[in-house]
Amino acid sequence: MADHISQTQSFADQVRAIPGGEHLEMCYSCGTCVSKCMIQQKVEPEYNPRRLLHMVIMDMERQAFESPTTWLCSACDLCYPACPQEIHISGVIGAVKDLAVRAGYESPLDTVSVEESRCSGCGICVMTCPYEAPHLIEKQLDGELDRLSEVDANLCMGCGICVAACPMGAISRPGVSNEELREQLRVPASDGAPRMVVFVCDWSLRADADVTLLESYAQNVHIIHIPCTGRIDPEMALLSLRAGIDGVLVCGCAPGECHYKRGTVVSSCKIGLLDRMLGQMQMGNGRGLASHPVRFVQIGTQDRGRIRREVDTMLEHLVHSKEAQ
Repeated sequence: MADHISQTQSFADQVRAIPGGEHLEMCYSCGTCVSKCMIQQKVEPEYNPRRLLHMVIMDMERQAFESPTTWLCSACDLCYPACPQEIHISGVIGAVKDLAVRAGYESPLDTVSVEESRCSGCGICVMTCPYEAPHLIEKQLDGELDRLSEVDANLCMGCGICVAACPMGAISRPGVSNEELREQLRVPASDGAPRMVVFVCDWSLRADADVTLLESYAQNVHIIHIPCTGRIDPEMALLSLRAGIDGVLVCGCAPGECHYKRGTVVSSCKIGLLDRMLGQMQMGNGRGLASHPVRFVQIGTQDRGRIRREVDTMLEHLVHSKEAQ
């Protein structure tokens, strides 16, 4: 796609004109934002806000639009408190992305899709999405006017929160669809040891050693990687228990540190609902999540090594529960 610079405005001027982009020149390329962000570490080595802003200043429009930095920033703003210039760098990146979409570029991310025949048009996905990607439209289906959800793929970040929120199961995303997660719930027995599923948001684990550690557990502990704990719904935990799993541990980000803005809040509410459901089903003794076969823990960015303690504590709890039966 050819460069397209306005005849009346430079590329930098166009970025400045969009809310959030006005702080373009305030960044002095210290790199603090990159040190706080895990995108470069976990997803894309070429992710570099400093380089993107340099492209903008130098009127390198095409290169900026094709840069992975333009599309991968989730606007979590974990970097903002550390920025010495007090800039929401995500706002500048968002302005570049806005211009890229106007120029005809499309997001390279795996995004969600809606199965129209199953969508009821309830609008729950609209309310839960942190990025305002879904919206309701009216469309002719089988000769009748119906209300459906439609997703703007250029706004969707692929967190999967709407997948879990949809009561009709009409929304899916490659890699984290209901069917794909159900397939991973088959945990083999291991000499009478309790079987456990650990749903882990990889954004909650900053140290590579923590990620490697999870793979070192025996086969009775099965790790399922998810983009965000907001993707987990009560049904998924209950399906795990129905499949013979003794315990479910959901590990997510600490409050204020969610990579997808509010996924931690959404998951906390849903796990709280599940806690009440299990209490009504008499699967616990009413003393909170610690007494149930499902637990939700929030791991902060500085909690290195905590994942081991949480998994081991849950396993010990399950062992004692089996012995007491």
